[in-house]
Amino acid sequence: MSRSGDRTSTFDPSHSDNLLHGLNLLWRKQLFCDVTLTAQGQQFHCHKAVLASCSQYFRSLFSSGSGSGGHPHALGLGPGAQDGLGGPPKEPPPPQTQEEPGTPSSSPEDKLLASPRAINNLVLQGCSSIGLRLVLEYLYTANVTLSLDTVEEVLSVSKILHIPQVTKLCVQFLNDQISVQNYKQVCKIAALHGLEETKKLANKYLVEDVLLLNFEEMRALLDSLPPPVESELALFQMSVLWLEHDRETRMQYAPDLMKRLRFALIPAPELVERVQSVDFMRTDPVCQKLLLDAMNYHLMPFRQHCRQSLASRIRSNKKMLLLVGGLPPGPDRLPSNLVQYYDDEKKTWKILT
Repeated sequence: MSRSGDRTSTFDPSHSDNLLHGLNLLWRKQLFCDVTLTAQGQQFHCHKAVLASCSQYFRSLFSSGSGSGGHPHALGLGPGAQDGLGGPPKEPPPPQTQEEPGTPSSSPEDKLLASPRAINNLVLQGCSSIGLRLVLEYLYTANVTLSLDTVEEVLSVSKILHIPQVTKLCVQFLNDQISVQNYKQVCKIAALHGLEETKKLANKYLVEDVLLLNFEEMRALLDSLPPPVESELALFQMSVLWLEHDRETRMQYAPDLMKRLRFALIPAPELVERVQSVDFMRTDPVCQKLLLDAMNYHLMPFRQHCRQSLASRIRSNKKMLLLVGGLPPGPDRLPSNLVQYYDDEKKTWKILT
């Protein structure tokens, strides 16, 4: 409580909780909803004020007030927004507003929210319905229910809609859940979304597990599909760690293990900096030839189609449906340069590049 002259200001610490509880009740009962979000054909009726207060994406979108409110707007995703490896999707620029005479001056934030909001139907392309539902529950309750089966979808939606609080909760969940049983799955999610700290934590379990393998198990690991790590360089580095762990007895297996690696999949600069710097890659004749073949492959990019071999084949036994470019649905039909792939497990399209 603060006192100034005859005026008294009293703070109610329960007001914010009561307000959030009231908004949640309105949402559950579908009262006063003024916008409909659609993801994978499922509709979610929400309040623009709640979405805009938690998401800069929605705040900028609603403030633009573009288009007719009677037709659904299809929102595509910017490159890298889905996988978390690139920048966020571009936001609509805020409109210029004019203040009426006699109105008090307002801050830039007030001007942003003062414009008319004509959009009331949004189709969120690339968002999963499960991820969107869980993110909306957080906006209205401050709680988000996560599991290893849903955290990737929630993480993707939180990045697309610019809700860093949810992203932070997802990262914290992944870091807390890493174990010997799930570190491969966590590492895959971390690599997909650029979570370097989480990937480091998960890789600690991977390294400890790999170092205890015998030669036959290590050889089988290098031949497995899909591979246990996200890149061929990481697979090489893991092999080197295994060899160095017991150098006297294991170094004899170096040529056999290196033959199972696909050095042509490693970019040329990393071949020079990370692979060539390892001693046995320069001294062992078999390893020398493998490294030389990979470097020659990169030296002649326009002849790579004639030099295809097992060493240049992508490590995957899974067929994938790709969608390259095209015109997205909706009134603003601009050509797209996105490359998307269909995730058959999640039944949704995801951004590849």
